[in-house]
Amino acid sequence: MGPLHCGLLLCCLGCGILPGVQAQFPRVCMTLDSLLSKQCCPPLGVEPANVCGSQVGRGQCMEVQIDTRPWGGPYILRNQDDRERWPRKFFNRTCKCTGNFAGFNCGDCKFGWTGPNCDRKKPPVVRRNIHFLTPQEREQFLGALDLAKNTTHPDYVITTQHWLSLLGPNGTQPQIANCSIYDFFVWLHYYSVRDTLLGPGRPYKAIDFSHQGPAFVTWHRYHLLWLERDLQRLIGNESFALPFWNFATGRNECDVCTDQLLGAARQDDPTLISQNSRFSNWEIICDSLDDYNRLVTLCNGSYEGFLRRNQVGRNSETLPTQKDVQDCLSLEKFDNPPFFQNSTFSFRNALEGFDKADGTLDSQVMSLHNLVHSFLNGTSALPHSAANDPIFVVLHCFTDAIFDEWMKRFNPSADTWPQELAPIGHNRMYNMVPFFPPVTNEEFFLTADQLGYSYAIDLPVSVEETPSWTTTLSVVVGMLVILVGLFMLLAFLQYRRLRKGYTPLMETHLSNKKYTEEA
Repeated sequence: MGPLHCGLLLCCLGCGILPGVQAQFPRVCMTLDSLLSKQCCPPLGVEPANVCGSQVGRGQCMEVQIDTRPWGGPYILRNQDDRERWPRKFFNRTCKCTGNFAGFNCGDCKFGWTGPNCDRKKPPVVRRNIHFLTPQEREQFLGALDLAKNTTHPDYVITTQHWLSLLGPNGTQPQIANCSIYDFFVWLHYYSVRDTLLGPGRPYKAIDFSHQGPAFVTWHRYHLLWLERDLQRLIGNESFALPFWNFATGRNECDVCTDQLLGAARQDDPTLISQNSRFSNWEIICDSLDDYNRLVTLCNGSYEGFLRRNQVGRNSETLPTQKDVQDCLSLEKFDNPPFFQNSTFSFRNALEGFDKADGTLDSQVMSLHNLVHSFLNGTSALPHSAANDPIFVVLHCFTDAIFDEWMKRFNPSADTWPQELAPIGHNRMYNMVPFFPPVTNEEFFLTADQLGYSYAIDLPVSVEETPSWTTTLSVVVGMLVILVGLFMLLAFLQYRRLRKGYTPLMETHLSNKKYTEEA
């Protein structure tokens, strides 16, 4: 056994890596046979022949469909990254569920549906402002997060090695790591933004499957739905809903950074979380991106230090305002070419925070989502580590609430989303990386109520955005007021003329003489 293999083995023992499997896929599919055959079609229940629930009409094992349209953006490599043509570097055949069935073995229902046959609409869960939760609701949310941080995910495991090392050093022992439910949530975000590994110290950085393009909104929406469902199952409460943080306060302080909510700053070291908060002992994963690139490996779920927020290190930043939200919602175009971080007058890019609603595009400009991450600083400031901070959950729920409000106001068709030439991962029909089983961006370009949840919030409306019926009513009322005013003015003038002896125009006798004739 070589020194590198020994080192990897020790690392594996330290982080819970299991022999014989690889990647962020269902544990049941992580056998050597499944990986060699590139097929993940597990049976539903105890009957081996009931593959994908086929015997009860829930699904079939089928070829994975991928988006073959050209992508744009800065990623110009081909066949160098395991996220290209997702997930075909790992599996060519997966369960294709019918109707409202879902899941890696078609054993679940799609979001928003319930019942043995997934044919009943589930009562929508309501996501509320974290500041308006009752003490019991607040404790349920915070306790669920902490429990998820300390509970191994029952179904999924994570990748620990580059895809070319899929089967491990000897070709028979591919590697995965067990991971907690919350750390799995963190790892998914890391994997979507990590660099392409071309060799020791040779990362290709111009790639991002969840930011800097149209998929920003749908990727994070699905990410939150996945966590919400995992937490519902963990605590046994199907009506549980993630709360949101309305960060559009315009203040220079974080009003959820308290010990009653998501942790205040520690007195002796303001970059750490107060010891009075349950989050003070949260350790983070996937923070050492440069080390992973140098070693040509992936985050393996090992803990790498404590959660940090460096509020002292801010550059006099303040949080976004309600006006920023209002201006963003006034943008009717979902996105504009080149569908990247330099798109202007783009709702998506303004919401993400690379652009402002007035078209301001500058490397120093940050707004809404991006500004909040920068404001929190510390662990939250970098995409690969940001999801470690539980504030990520409530921050992105509010971002999703803005997206949902835009969807309801403009009711866009699927054609609004670019079919091609968006950055890799961002075309409409691209399978979102690294979610499994495969799901496209288009499937989540919907209003939230179609996915089984809603928001208890009223977002600001500008004059330009007033609904058409309200505008029409205002115009009609205005015209009536003007007509009444004119009538009253004419009546007053008529009264004055009569008082002064003028003959009303209607009673004058006009001459029949032509203009050129003498009087």
